[in-house]
Amino acid sequence: MRAAPFAMVVAAAIALAGCGGERPAATVETPTQDAAATTPTPAASPTPAGTPTPDPALLRDGGIAIIEKAYARLLDEYIEPLDPSSLLTQAWAGVRQEAAADGLSAGREPALTGDRAGDFAAFRASYVLVAAAAGDATKLRYAALRQMASSLNDCHTFFLNPVASDTIVDTRAGSGAVGIGIDLAGIPPLVTEVIAGGPAERAGILVGDRVVSVDGADTSQTGPQSTFDLINGHEGSVARLQLRRPGESAPIEIVVTRERVTPRNIEARGLGDGIGYVRLRNFVDGGIATPLREALTGLEALGVTKWIIDLRGNPGGRLDLDAMSLFVKEGITVRSRGRDGAVKDERGTGATLATVRPTVLLVNNRTGSVAELFAAALQEYGVAWVVGEKSNGCVGFTDITPLGDGSSVAVTTDVNIGPVTGVELAERGVVPDEAVPRTQSDISNARDPQLDAAVAHFGG
Repeated sequence: MRAAPFAMVVAAAIALAGCGGERPAATVETPTQDAAATTPTPAASPTPAGTPTPDPALLRDGGIAIIEKAYARLLDEYIEPLDPSSLLTQAWAGVRQEAAADGLSAGREPALTGDRAGDFAAFRASYVLVAAAAGDATKLRYAALRQMASSLNDCHTFFLNPVASDTIVDTRAGSGAVGIGIDLAGIPPLVTEVIAGGPAERAGILVGDRVVSVDGADTSQTGPQSTFDLINGHEGSVARLQLRRPGESAPIEIVVTRERVTPRNIEARGLGDGIGYVRLRNFVDGGIATPLREALTGLEALGVTKWIIDLRGNPGGRLDLDAMSLFVKEGITVRSRGRDGAVKDERGTGATLATVRPTVLLVNNRTGSVAELFAAALQEYGVAWVVGEKSNGCVGFTDITPLGDGSSVAVTTDVNIGPVTGVELAERGVVPDEAVPRTQSDISNARDPQLDAAVAHFGG
């Protein structure tokens, strides 16, 4: 499994759209982050207004039943068998760190032997003492859950606090998310897009700005995921951002009111010379095959005979065989390996476009999961030429389980293999046919050498 940092692309209004693939029968999928970022440790967020009140029994003894539910889920579902004592050692490390931050003593460390039930009993005995001293044990519980999941260094296995959990569900449903309407990448977080009409645009935030702090919390070391946790929140609440802007000698202070932001998932336009451009943000619930078909056929009226499909920053989402089948008439389009080692093949649905035009796909290191499966299928079947940077390599399926207090845990259940090559895509990702970087300076100065290269591929 992945040994790289948790890879996550964050949009502070459309974030956590998910790098994790999700089959129609599963729950939800994963996030992705800039590949250069370190694994963040976001602060616990308040429970959002829409989160139901948890059963008091779940919160007894500091919510130990919630930790036990996540522990069992990881042991029973994770793609590779896990050692119980290793998981609980990590959970205790999270508790100890959070306790120290709150000026509490973690007390007696649990004695762990590798026995599943016995180890959790030992963890429980130590944890409830710290939780009792803490009073409100929410932060302790979240620290244990987050550390337990993140210790696996797997981009499809992670903990979601209530705000993040609600956001990923809303975004996958196509209803956007409550935030300010920016995309972020890198450390310190760089604004890579400002959603048109959103609160960030109205407040004057620009592409190329660096988010230095949110509500006084320094973001310069933690990266976009932590910044996402700080920026997203309750509709109508206020976020105070400190920005570093190119050409400005002093930081800029901006106050933004959070609201629900729902950008268009598919955007299409003509570029001239018979070239059409389609941006695909996410693979949302309900599928994207129909709107993608409409976007591509709609370009025909503009005299388009060549397509550029932009998957950059697309973190994945719902598995959509119909979308792949628009381009791949027959054969295996998705291949995955489960915990038992068995390989599962899923074939095209036959709903191919009447005419498949010459196609270029744009990808970068923030293209994740289902977006990578889409790119791999089109590349391996020779349907599309891929331009840009190696994709994220966060390629697999995840199951997201609510824990009862508004939070959730996501667990990797399958990893994906190239449909033609049979090569495992996790970590490797999709390697472009034509490698073209796009630097942070390019983004700040509105240059797009990757799109230029795609146009040049067609002789434009």
